[in-house]
Amino acid sequence: MIDMQTAYKVAATAVRQRLAEQHPDDLQILNKIGKDEVAVYSGSFDRVEDILHCLDVPVTMNPDAKKLEAKIIFVNCFGSYHQDLISHLARQVEASKWLVSSDWANGHLMAKAFPNKVQWTWRSTGDEVIAVEPSLNSLWSAVVVLGAEPQWWLETSSHPIEVLNFEKVRIEAASHELLVRYNAPVVAVSFDGGKGHVFHVISHFWCKRSRTPTPRHQAPCTDLLKTGMKLSDERVEKVLHQAGIKPDTLNFAHSQSAATSTELVAQLCVRAVTHQKSVGLKL
Repeated sequence: MIDMQTAYKVAATAVRQRLAEQHPDDLQILNKIGKDEVAVYSGSFDRVEDILHCLDVPVTMNPDAKKLEAKIIFVNCFGSYHQDLISHLARQVEASKWLVSSDWANGHLMAKAFPNKVQWTWRSTGDEVIAVEPSLNSLWSAVVVLGAEPQWWLETSSHPIEVLNFEKVRIEAASHELLVRYNAPVVAVSFDGGKGHVFHVISHFWCKRSRTPTPRHQAPCTDLLKTGMKLSDERVEKVLHQAGIKPDTLNFAHSQSAATSTELVAQLCVRAVTHQKSVGLKL
């Protein structure tokens, strides 16, 4: 059994090395993020705060929604959200904040805060792993390897996404397997809300497992670091050294699953901070 905690530790180190080598300005923004700039609301199932911790991004847990200072707000999957929280978050997005949510927040929060954008299909998935096809220029495209799509774990009873307004909602990623099994191919969506932005994904950012359907997926994690994340040999060695692992400790599939969600969380944080700066300049 592969330890996904180790996979996320390696993924966070790899994402930072990738930014250092390929997008140093983004890494500088990530490094300067303060505790008050990232808020996370606890859920019953997802743990996006653990990914942020792996990335060394400080967070404020469960802040008073009336006094939010955060530039980006993560809402973990949960069975219900207080109406006051839903209303406050909707106003925060309208004012310019970024809101990111997972799985059950689709129908229980997103559909209520931002009506006529997306909703739950009222079907539920099984405990399964699907292949994901990111849209062109999506936030996930940086970790895509030709012939080896990212693997995304679905929690038992994950809620498929139905897009209600294709003119305003962008499909960030889809899955043919979701289409065949549940007639709902969408994996992640995003849309603008006032001056702010919303991003939602089926299931959880913290994946508990992956699968190895091809020899490529069974290869060592260094294959992903080199061909997927395009790290130099020197950076690959730094990742292995900082994580304290050998190349065969993790396989391609598990490191890719962790890197996919970790890269996404990092990119969302960087873009939210950049967006806030641009909004501030226009005011």
